[in-house]
Amino acid sequence: MRAFAAALFVLSFGAVAFAQDAPPPGQPASPTADVDLGSPVVEALEVVAQPPGPALWKVTKGASEVVVLGAVRPLPHSLVWDSTRLDRALDGASVLLVQPKFTIGLMDMIRFKVGGTDARQDKPLEETLPPALRAKFVGARTAARQQASRYGKLKPYVAAFMLVGDYREAAGLSAAKPDSTVLKLAKAHKVAVRPVAEYRVASAIKTASPMSEAASFACLQDAVDEVQWESDQSRAVAAAWAVGDLRAVRAAYPPSPLERCFQQMPNAAVVERGTDDSTRAIAAVLAKPGKAVAIVDLNFLLRPNGVLDRLKAQGATVTVPPG
Repeated sequence: MRAFAAALFVLSFGAVAFAQDAPPPGQPASPTADVDLGSPVVEALEVVAQPPGPALWKVTKGASEVVVLGAVRPLPHSLVWDSTRLDRALDGASVLLVQPKFTIGLMDMIRFKVGGTDARQDKPLEETLPPALRAKFVGARTAARQQASRYGKLKPYVAAFMLVGDYREAAGLSAAKPDSTVLKLAKAHKVAVRPVAEYRVASAIKTASPMSEAASFACLQDAVDEVQWESDQSRAVAAAWAVGDLRAVRAAYPPSPLERCFQQMPNAAVVERGTDDSTRAIAAVLAKPGKAVAIVDLNFLLRPNGVLDRLKAQGATVTVPPG
């Protein structure tokens, strides 16, 4: 249950990229060039010569200031990046806003164990998969260093969420970064930490339960595709992120196949919800005098009508902090 919950959290806020209309199952997501990814505010401030470290923005309104770190996930555990400007931003800050938090209740765990969430099936997963998907899934779980028993009789959509998390662990990738690094800096500065929102795992599971068998197979295919993308591209994206090269990040960070999987679930507009929650949390901080820092996924910043665009529309001023 905890693995499934963690996977939902990771995939909700650390894997889905820029939102778009979901194509039918079996068709690939549109390439980046076909999707309008432009946030007017980000594009207006984008410069060729980046200051050291990842991209930062400063949002001010009256006597309030929030420095926003644009995050990419997953990142390699071994990635080294310059945190000098962020460390400076945390000096004197009252709060650090981090990604949403999932909570797991005792009844959630009990329902999952007894199959009340419709997460399990009668036969072992691999026996029920079409031959082509089975071969790709076996390849992906092998890359994740997992045996068939790891996924047992889970339904394909549940195995899909777990597969990506398993692969990341095996490949030395983490969706907890860069947050875990920033949390250490915040602790050193004695800055309070607050998630931008809190979701119960039960709600996420309920939205997934009505999924059809065909859609469930499609989700597993999307997870296999995600594993392949992360194997091929995630380190290049991380390297570009570490030096604030937004153009390179945008070019190599296409819409995640898993966004299509989430859009097949009722009321699961992941990117829109993440954008809205991040905007609301930062706006609340800007309503009071003081200084704060926020970690916001670049998925929610680079998209049209992203977080910075919405804050500017509410009267805030957005600039780039000096190097």
